[in-house]
Amino acid sequence: MDCKKSIIVVGGFMIAVASLLAASPAIHASAVYKIAMKRSHPDKPLTRDEILSAVEKRYTGRIMSLQAKPNGAAQDCHVARMMGAKPPYLGEYMTIEVACD
Repeated sequence: MDCKKSIIVVGGFMIAVASLLAASPAIHASAVYKIAMKRSHPDKPLTRDEILSAVEKRYTGRIMSLQAKPNGAAQDCHVARMMGAKPPYLGEYMTIEVACD
């Protein structure tokens, strides 16, 4: 009788752990944030410094990377990846789309 009881307990424990592991990517998924920007001079594209200063002004943290991702409608689109330094973004890995509207 003890063997059957221990099998049921271990099986229940394994199901509980599996359900927690399945839910964890949804809990820790990085959110996508957006910053709308327009060119100050219509004939000149946004510079890297303008993009970085807009991200630093809006969010506090360490910028890990900045990549240009131009598409048809948004030629100045950039994607910044950042690690948040202060609440409510403390320790959060953020993906920030800049001028992608």
